[in-house]
Amino acid sequence: MTSNNSTDSIDILLVLEGTYPYVRGGVSSWINNIILGFPALKFGVIFLGSTRNDYSQKHYDLASNIVFYREFFLYERQELTGKKKNLTETNINNIQESHKAFNKNNRMHNQFDIEKLKSNFNITHKDFLEHRAIWEYITSTYESIKNKPSFIDYFWTIRGMHEPLWLLSQICSEMPHSSIIHCASTGYAGYLGAMISHSQNSRLIISEHGIYTKERRIDLMLAEWIPDRNALIEQSNTQISHIRSLWIRFFEILAQVAYQQAQFIVNLYGGAQQLQIKDQASPEKLLTIPNGIKVSDFSEYRHSFDDVPAVIALIGRIVPIKDIKTYIRAAHILLKKNSNIIAWIVGPEEEDPEYFLECQLLIEHLQLESQIQFLGYQSTAEILGKIRVSVLCSISEGLPLTILESFAAGVPVVATDVGSCSELIHGRDTDDQSLGSAGYIVDIANPEALASAIFLLLNNSTIWHEMSTIGISRVERYYQQSQMFSAYATLYQI
Repeated sequence: MTSNNSTDSIDILLVLEGTYPYVRGGVSSWINNIILGFPALKFGVIFLGSTRNDYSQKHYDLASNIVFYREFFLYERQELTGKKKNLTETNINNIQESHKAFNKNNRMHNQFDIEKLKSNFNITHKDFLEHRAIWEYITSTYESIKNKPSFIDYFWTIRGMHEPLWLLSQICSEMPHSSIIHCASTGYAGYLGAMISHSQNSRLIISEHGIYTKERRIDLMLAEWIPDRNALIEQSNTQISHIRSLWIRFFEILAQVAYQQAQFIVNLYGGAQQLQIKDQASPEKLLTIPNGIKVSDFSEYRHSFDDVPAVIALIGRIVPIKDIKTYIRAAHILLKKNSNIIAWIVGPEEEDPEYFLECQLLIEHLQLESQIQFLGYQSTAEILGKIRVSVLCSISEGLPLTILESFAAGVPVVATDVGSCSELIHGRDTDDQSLGSAGYIVDIANPEALASAIFLLLNNSTIWHEMSTIGISRVERYYQQSQMFSAYATLYQI
């Protein structure tokens, strides 16, 4: 599907995976703000999704300065095209060399020749999956595995990993020239960005909101679709099945390719740098640019402790990484202490219907249907004007916009100790820390600790007002949208 397509040169080509314009949330909001914040620049947008059926409608209107838009779905079944041909020894050697990177022992020493990586896709998709020489290489690598999965599972895993890469290679060849390629993650988007950057000799910027490889590791460790049914019987609890390890390593390699090609690798907070370095990012490329918000959009919703009832809210997508179930269990504990408390869950429910159903069933099991309410997607500012405490209990985050927005509305926050949350609550340096704490930090997956911290804020107006004032001061001083725009204007060299 295409729209707003122009053959003119593009200033900034945004390469996005699973976010804007189809998915609401902090990353998509940031992307929309970047586009609107630089109206004089011509933007292009590439959206990469899983399958077309996973995305029902666009939640953002494409701005007038988006002159090129394309969308691609990586896990739509692709036809094997092209006639098989006689692969050269160079073709086979390049493929074998690329696949040696999957050896974990080489993880710290990989440098990828992007030109050679690209040459792997000079052969057809049909060649890779059906040519005898490639088949023999796949079977030989299978035989070298110590704790073998079934060959069928192994073969379909290799096929599933590689299938999207042929589509990405095709996309790369079809892109108009862009002065800057800007990716909002590594993964498939970062890999495609690296390939386009290399092909066009354009600058590549990667802005990581959460660390993609870390979040994929979490997803892959929890994934039920990975065929390692006998792993719990055959392996100790400390081992990861070979199939899971392959997928984790695959996304690590995609990140390394993107990091290697990038001119700048942006993170949202200082603590993320060590994770990026662990994934082979060069320290000299790293920059920290915190998210920023338009504080004035929220300041009119500020209120006093007694202006609102004892309502708490978790504002975020209903997905496992947000750990909605811990919030529900914490609310259950709170309601045993005070039956007048109301708990809201505010955010889009369509991204993971199965998890949403599990959360609903948990509420029913705890008999809390009248006290814990799903409100769906709502205006964040209006919700903040009606609550006493904002809650975030994710198991992974970058720099959550919902915390900044809560501060701007004068609402204290209870958050888990992930990403930049501790920096936001307590301050990131001596000057910032001198302001004080704008809420509480608790351990992940600990409903008792979460409930205790929320209870303190719900029932102590003095502490609430102190933390409300500190949050307002922190966001006004350090997290203004204009500060973020100024930093990106420097990167864009405008």
